[in-house]
Parts: sequence; structure tokens; C-alpha cells
Amino acid sequence: MIYLQIRKNLLRGHFPPGHRFRLTQLCEEYGASVSVVREALTHLSSQGLVALEPNKGFSVPSLTDAEINDVAFVRSEIESLAVRRSIELGDLSWEARVLAAHHELAETPNASLEDDPEANELWTDAHRTFHAVCAEACESPRLLAFRAQLYDQSEIIRQMAKLRQGKTRNVAAEHAAIAKAVISRNADEAARLLHHHIDATRQACLHSLSKSQ
Repeated sequence: MIYLQIRKNLLRGHFPPGHRFRLTQLCEEYGASVSVVREALTHLSSQGLVALEPNKGFSVPSLTDAEINDVAFVRSEIESLAVRRSIELGDLSWEARVLAAHHELAETPNASLEDDPEANELWTDAHRTFHAVCAEACESPRLLAFRAQLYDQSEIIRQMAKLRQGKTRNVAAEHAAIAKAVISRNADEAARLLHHHIDATRQACLHSLSKSQ
């Protein structure tokens, strides 16, 4: 499906900020008609993953600092709400899925896209799964859909920033602490840790993007 292929490349950071999509080029690359490619880009635009400007067409968003801050703020609020409800409503099977998702994430090397694209994609998928599973027991399809949309927007920002795990931040420890709080049914601690986790990524993205300009 063309939509999924373009979306996957977006989330991998394949297209740089400001990249303008050429429909004919995408048609050749994905072997699809203009109408199918336009429909896929329109769908991505409705999710905030692609920008659509009158008379200019579709492009990859060049996000401002204010927009990055806003995405992080709203995501942290929505993510925390979903996790709080999951802690309240989730059963033992959900706990087991959280443990399994965290184990897979912890055992997957966090390589940069430039150094090892395949390993980077594996970690990115494990990271997405972990956060999704922590929230999945909230029993609200709309909340989960909104959470997933915000996660994807955050992921594009993270990939644009080309973050590397440095000495000043232990991302693996952050995930371990979140998993522990969730399994312990400590909603306040889980929410606090999620806010810190998302805000640390926000700050790192702003710093990285400012250096690249």
C-alpha cells in the first residue's frame, strides 16, 4: 500500500525537512498512479505528517521550535492520560505484554540511521511498540488513535534531529523506569516519568536541529 510505504519512509527520516514531493517521481518510485499517490499524501496531510500548501503541493514539514514544543506538550498529556487509564483498567495479560515489549526494546541495539539503517528501524519499531503497549489498555479507541498520531509526529521530529544516545542521557534507563512504574501500577510515577522522557527528547531535538542550521 503506497500510503504505508511513504509513511514508513517519512518516519525513518528518509525525506529531509522542507522536501517537496513530486507526484511523477513518487509514481515512478512506487509504481502507482497519480491519483493513488495524491490520495496517500492527502491522508498523511490529514494526520499532520505532511504539509499541504495551496499552489505549492505536498512537502515534509519544516517545524518551528514552537511547533516542536507544542507537539511534545500535547503528546505528553495524551500519552500520560492513556497510560493512567491503562494502569487502572489493564489486566494481567496487558502487564505481560508491557514486560515483553520492554524486554524486546531493551535487547534491541539503538543504532543511528546513518550507521546501520536496518538496526535503526528495528529499534524504532520496538520503541513504538513499547509506548503503544503501555497505553493500549485504556479502552478508548479515539484516545489511542490520537496518541498514535502524536507519536508519529514526534517520531518525524526525532528522526529529523538524528539524535544519538549520549553520555548525558540514558534512554534505556528511562524506558526501564517507565516499565517498572507501569507494572507497579504507580500512575503518578508513570506519568511523571513519561513527561520527563518526552521533554528530554524535545530538548535534545531542539538542540540538535539548532546546531544543524
